Amino acid sequence: MSVVPLRRITAATAIAAELREALLSGVFAPGTPLPADLVVGETGANAAAVREALAELERDGLLVHSLHRGVEVAPITRDELRDIYAARRVYEVAGLRTMLRQRPVDVSWLTAAIERMGEAAIAGNERALVEADMAFHLAIVAAAGSRRVTRAAQGALMELRLVLSVADRATDDLFGLVADHQHLVDVFGSAPVRTSVKALEAHLVHGEQLAASAV
Repeated sequence: MSVVPLRRITAATAIAAELREALLSGVFAPGTPLPADLVVGETGANAAAVREALAELERDGLLVHSLHRGVEVAPITRDELRDIYAARRVYEVAGLRTMLRQRPVDVSWLTAAIERMGEAAIAGNERALVEADMAFHLAIVAAAGSRRVTRAAQGALMELRLVLSVADRATDDLFGLVADHQHLVDVFGSAPVRTSVKALEAHLVHGEQLAASAV
């Protein structure tokens, strides 16, 4: 019987997990410097473990390192933000059109994501809400039935994780975000395709505006 190897938990892994939680909870805005000596001072860990943890987060795309600026939370410029949302509109509208060809429209995955968003809002857990928000929109893209398109959309959303975390915290209305997504599901289930597409596009425009405020 083969045994699946488990990842050994090291000091670096624990530090990376703690930093990842802070980053995805919006504690550090995109572009915030995060030098190793600061992390050493905050965690009391040895410098080697901290460097390894920062390298892991850099591989995840959450941190970037340059010779001139050092380590910082991955920044996203307004031009990059516009490009990401332009791609999102293509992916999500394509998925939505496929989804709406089926009658009745299957919104079970969207509803499940909204339930998770509601639970996160009640708990005041912004990170969990962002993750459920991402799951909602990926479910729309996945309806197109293309693994490549879904992977591309997932990549675009992953770039937005940090910005979405800060933007959702800045709204200070987690229940409003849940209601916005529930409204989309209501429209998808009853309105014509054109109306549904316009509702999704308006939702993404509003999301881009919120994200831009965090850049």
